[in-house]
Amino acid sequence: MEATQTAFKQPLVLEHEFDAPKETVFTAFSTAGALGAWWGPVECKNSVISLDFRTGGMFHYKMDMQGQVSYGRLVFGAIDPYDLLEFTIAFADAEGRVVKAPFAIELPLEIAYRLVFTEHNGKTRITLTGTPVNPTKEEEQGFISINADMQRGFGASFNKLVHYLAAGKH
Repeated sequence: MEATQTAFKQPLVLEHEFDAPKETVFTAFSTAGALGAWWGPVECKNSVISLDFRTGGMFHYKMDMQGQVSYGRLVFGAIDPYDLLEFTIAFADAEGRVVKAPFAIELPLEIAYRLVFTEHNGKTRITLTGTPVNPTKEEEQGFISINADMQRGFGASFNKLVHYLAAGKH
């Protein structure tokens, strides 16, 4: 997954802390039951279509917001259990093929994410860094323009993960 090694000047960077050991937090990214409970935009009903949690494997999911259906996919890159998770994310069709984002703004087809998990005193911090994969200048500007929205979106999803972990369903 070379995309995470690019020298993009304005990556998305987000840190979030969880009151759980990193093994527990990391595992919430690796099982369909967990991802179905917390992954995705809070305003959508999200469901897991398939999950193949391995390097090169894919997580394919459906998002339903008041009858508007869209799909997404993650393709996993480096997986270092409990410490590192890399993946590319994209909008997809029902079969998992990459499609353009359903927005008027020009966005990259894929964004590469690198999540680093660190633990201190039983709490886990995820440091997330996102960069567009092979963007045109217009897609690069589109990515930069939605940085604040992506911060809020990932923050809300991670808050769903906080509640999932607190409920002890993992």
